[in-house]
Amino acid sequence: MRLVKSHMNHKQHSTNGLNLLQKTEGFSQAQSAWRFYNNEHVDIESLNEPMLTRGIKTINKSSDEYILVAHDWSLINYKNHTAKTDCIRKCRSNVNNASSRGYELQSSLAIESSSGKPILPLVQNLKTQDKVLSSYNPTMKSHLTHLGELTQRIAYINQSLNIQKKIVHVIDREADSAGFFRGLQKEDLYIVRALDNVKVRYEDEDITQKELSKKMDKGKYVKTIQYQNKKVKIYVNTVDILITRDSYQKTETPQGEKVKQKVKGKPIKNRFIVQRLIDEKNNVVTTWLLLSNLAKDVDATMIGLWYYYRWNIETYFKLLKSSGFNLEKWQQESAQAIFKRLFVASYACLLVWEIEHTNSKNMLAIRKFLVRLSGRFVARKKISTSPALLAGLWNFFSAMDMLELYDIEELHSIKKELNDFMQMEF
Repeated sequence: MRLVKSHMNHKQHSTNGLNLLQKTEGFSQAQSAWRFYNNEHVDIESLNEPMLTRGIKTINKSSDEYILVAHDWSLINYKNHTAKTDCIRKCRSNVNNASSRGYELQSSLAIESSSGKPILPLVQNLKTQDKVLSSYNPTMKSHLTHLGELTQRIAYINQSLNIQKKIVHVIDREADSAGFFRGLQKEDLYIVRALDNVKVRYEDEDITQKELSKKMDKGKYVKTIQYQNKKVKIYVNTVDILITRDSYQKTETPQGEKVKQKVKGKPIKNRFIVQRLIDEKNNVVTTWLLLSNLAKDVDATMIGLWYYYRWNIETYFKLLKSSGFNLEKWQQESAQAIFKRLFVASYACLLVWEIEHTNSKNMLAIRKFLVRLSGRFVARKKISTSPALLAGLWNFFSAMDMLELYDIEELHSIKKELNDFMQMEF
């Protein structure tokens, strides 16, 4: 669909586009989004609104008591894109990534607690060298630390999105911070991966979390999963601990020097969960140490399983990058253009997940059709994968666009001309 100049103002452009999206469902809604999101008159919050409305409706219709929200940060590496002048430079321990530069994507992915099915990214930020583009706070300060911004993000998700479920925030080990825990509201529920060498109070003893884990047996069996091409069993055990350590607050002097200031605080009660993945030879493949403030009526086995479901956000980043949209190859020169295009990709991910996880005869046929249309191979025992469905969906939308431009007789004529051309002798 080509955009033409008109006498409508920016607000009218935005409103008309949203009406178009809200009046349609399923494939047609996603296709409308595909065409509409590049409209320069539409702001970021407006772009996110249709996807957010659809996703929250899905969440609230669920019979689950809890909804999981996985938070993570991922560098979109544009080290070879010299036209992008507002990139963040990152130093990496890996020598091959020493010159990494790009934008930082900060995402919060809603996940179904009963099945681990990804639903949608509730919030997304794109951080550049000098600003933060955000789907929930257009005036966000760029100097905020990861955890400082995450505290605001959690408050927004819990208080502003009308999610009618108990929300559990699942975060990797960067969030194992006394200051972060103390900055949350009492009702903010979380599962955080714990750092090995940080000390906690257990039975009147200060002990590192790694040493504490060694004192605990393997505990209860959770489930058997595939992990790094191995079949492993998940076991969990739990004890109660206190976090009593001081926190550190980053401040800036009048001269612009950044310093850390020690801050005392009240002890924080937590459950300390040890999750072990054990292979068929009874070897421990890996161990995850977790902290949670969930009540005792949520069994430790469930907490361990919910942390395992966190891998979906890593898969989402992979789908955006190497396995789907090739985000790090996008040529738009401004972060604003990159971020707006990202919402098109995110909406497509939402639709792909719904197709992938809906169990019906019709949807099974659609999955097979999209995989065939994608031209990709999947493992023998699998019907589809997210990347294959995504590629097939993209090709399907492109084909539908062509069908609106050309009638069937014209397409047959083009096919005949191509066949005749390919049979010519050169």
